This record gives sequence, structure tokens and C-alpha cells, in this order.
Amino acid sequence: MRKDFLFWGTRLEHWLMRVVILCAVMMVTVQWFAYDPAVRVISKVDDDLRGNAGSSLTSLDHLVTFQLLDYSTLPRAAVLVNGEKRGSFQYRYVTVPVADGDELAIDAAFYEQPVSFKIIETYGNVRWPESGMIVKVHGTTKKIGKVIID
Repeated sequence: MRKDFLFWGTRLEHWLMRVVILCAVMMVTVQWFAYDPAVRVISKVDDDLRGNAGSSLTSLDHLVTFQLLDYSTLPRAAVLVNGEKRGSFQYRYVTVPVADGDELAIDAAFYEQPVSFKIIETYGNVRWPESGMIVKVHGTTKKIGKVIID
């Protein structure tokens, strides 16, 4: 009788260990996908698009992408389009939709130290601002200029 009990106890222990290991592997896999930077950026863009009731998918024809140079994040620094906040530097990169004649500016008034931003890419025949342009801001809101689209 005692051998039968030990036999079933051993089998139960093996199955419980398998379940625990499987749960641990699943938890690590889910966390790995949840914290993947690409997934975070895609979900952030999706949230931003859903939050802007006035914008539609047609406004994604012309885009400007900014990169924060000196820091990894500055959540209170923002990209302004026609005086309205269109993106913040929660992450190092910010992409904003633009139209011809829009006024671009960077608001870093919250930060007292100098901050540098680079326009790394423009999409959709955006002629101005140019890719590679570096903008330095020191505790103010700096205007970049009007968007020119061919």
C-alpha cells in the first residue's frame, strides 16, 4: 500500500513540475512580447491616432520623424504643429503627420538644459524641413518653420 502511495505521489510531483515550468515559460514569453520596443511604438502610434479625433488615416501621407539626440526620453518635450501638441518624447523618436503650410515647433520650455533634436526622415514629398536638420532648444519653444510639400 505504501509503495502505491509513493508511486502516485511521484507521478503527481512530475506533473506539477511540468505545469510550473510551462507556466514560467509562458509568463516569460508574454513579458518578452509585451515589452518589445517595436510593439510599444506600434501601440503608441495606434493610441495617438485614436486619440486625435480630427485626424484620419489620409493625414498620414506626409510625415516628419524627430529623434531626441542627447537623452533617451524627455516626456515634457513636445512637437507642436500649428501650436497644437502632436507628439511628445516619451520615447526617443516621434513621428507627426503634417500638411503643406503647417508651422512646426519644438516645445522644451520645461527643461533648463539645452536639448538637441534631429529630423531623421521625412515622408511623402516633404521638402522642408530637410532630413538631417538638427534643432537645438534651450528652455524655450523653438519654431522650425513652415512645412513645404512638393
